[in-house]
Amino acid sequence: MGCRAADDQSAMLRLARSPIGVVVSRTAPGRGAWLHPGCGAQALRRRAVPRALRVASGDLDGLVEAVALVDADGSAWEKQGPTH
Repeated sequence: MGCRAADDQSAMLRLARSPIGVVVSRTAPGRGAWLHPGCGAQALRRRAVPRALRVASGDLDGLVEAVALVDADGSAWEKQGPTH
């Protein structure tokens, strides 16, 4: 979504909207946005994550922190596999 390139889910991480804010989880219920590790900043600049989650940019608690987690720890998530 950040880089707009299609890929397998196993190569991407999912941000999901939850009652507590935005979480990084492959299996969380609800609206989600798939990102490549490292493409989070680009997705924020394009406002793609709030658009995908269908909320206003200011209404997402923890959005910047969740995207930073995807960018910083993306390689660790990839090593854990698609079961998360």
